[in-house]
Amino acid sequence: MKVILGDIKLAEKALSQILLAQVDVKLAYRVEKITRKLVTEIDKIETKRLEFIGKFGTPDLDNGKDVGRSSVKPDRQAEFNKEFGEYLSGESDIDCQEIPYELLENSGIKMSPADMLLLKKFIAEPISK
Repeated sequence: MKVILGDIKLAEKALSQILLAQVDVKLAYRVEKITRKLVTEIDKIETKRLEFIGKFGTPDLDNGKDVGRSSVKPDRQAEFNKEFGEYLSGESDIDCQEIPYELLENSGIKMSPADMLLLKKFIAEPISK
């Protein structure tokens, strides 16, 4: 399935709700498979974000000493946002199956509409009866 990188990053928090819930084996297995694939992509996104921070940021200092991290100052924030945003609009091909809606529906997991929207790409449409 083709997924926009920004959607992967946004789904991370919502997916963690399902990961922490006690669910049946079938749902746990499906969520674990998707999560394993997404974690790889999330790691790549984070690496790229740090590269952009390195490009547009300046080292953070404590009493003149580099503390080993950088941050983007307000005067470079727009450039950072533009380039990182362009990167996040790219796609990745994730080899995984969607979670059947019915597995979630029968799991007892409570989810906000906002979380459902973030996970929509990874959840199959309900089967009409």
